[in-house]
Amino acid sequence: MNTIPQTMQAWVLHGYGGAEAMRFETVAVPQARPGELLLRVEAASVNPADWKIRAGLLQAVLPVTFPRVPGRDGVGTVVSLGAGCDGFAVGQRVHAVADALRDGIHAEFTVVAGAMAAPVPPSLPVADAACLGVAGLSAWIPLVEIAALRPGQRVLIHAGAGGVGGLAIQIARHMGAEVLATCGTANVDYCMSLGAHQVIDYIRERFELVAAGCDVVFDTIGGDVHRRSFDVLKPGGLLVHLTAAPIDTMDTTDPLPRRADVRVVRAEIRASTARLVKLLEWARAGFIRPQVGRSFPLAEANAAYALSAGGHMRGKILLRV
Repeated sequence: MNTIPQTMQAWVLHGYGGAEAMRFETVAVPQARPGELLLRVEAASVNPADWKIRAGLLQAVLPVTFPRVPGRDGVGTVVSLGAGCDGFAVGQRVHAVADALRDGIHAEFTVVAGAMAAPVPPSLPVADAACLGVAGLSAWIPLVEIAALRPGQRVLIHAGAGGVGGLAIQIARHMGAEVLATCGTANVDYCMSLGAHQVIDYIRERFELVAAGCDVVFDTIGGDVHRRSFDVLKPGGLLVHLTAAPIDTMDTTDPLPRRADVRVVRAEIRASTARLVKLLEWARAGFIRPQVGRSFPLAEANAAYALSAGGHMRGKILLRV
């Protein structure tokens, strides 16, 4: 019989700040309501948003009511489920994305909406599946849904060695695009191994001087990189970007050197079962290879957050639960 304990270990945010604002505590195990799954967490990802939320950099769009368990996505086994969770069963391994305005997944147990979860294919390793939530959606939605990349198109992907960028390179390559990527010197060979046709070392050269004629630019950075990206787009091209953090207010306060002949779209990253199913299936089929950069025990989440905040990390950072 599957016994669910009354308490668990979880990281809890008690206010905005650094490592001192987050404590590893014993708290009550949450209960699944209608439409929700209670998961015994196996692996959770660490996203840049996690430490940015803790630092208070995202409170304009993701305000936090304290105390709050952080963590946006990961893999776990269903231990109970509320009414209306058709397609899920106790004992099933799933990937899930937590609601950003509720307790998250950096804990031994977590509650997630069934509409933001998907079954993990049995042949896909837990660590691989855990890489595909927020990072996978952040690459999939801009390139597959918004850009709708077609074979032969030329796409520039910024920060190609990161958790999002590395998946974006592989997605764009699988869709038949000519893939250019920017990264630092140490990651040039790595980005090539992921499928980039051309890698631009931003330390040694300016990408706008060597990446002309792009149909699509995928910007994960913002700021000056965003502005310079206009220079490489063809007429009729698309600049699709994520919201940088601290929140990038360029669209409303900066006199951008916009071009009337290109489109600029900020991608809204929202999880759904259908999107997660597609990502997991592409990983199972080998079209994309999730990249685990580092993994830490759950109790060492502060070290994982610090590594993420330092930038220049290859692949995804995971917490083992």
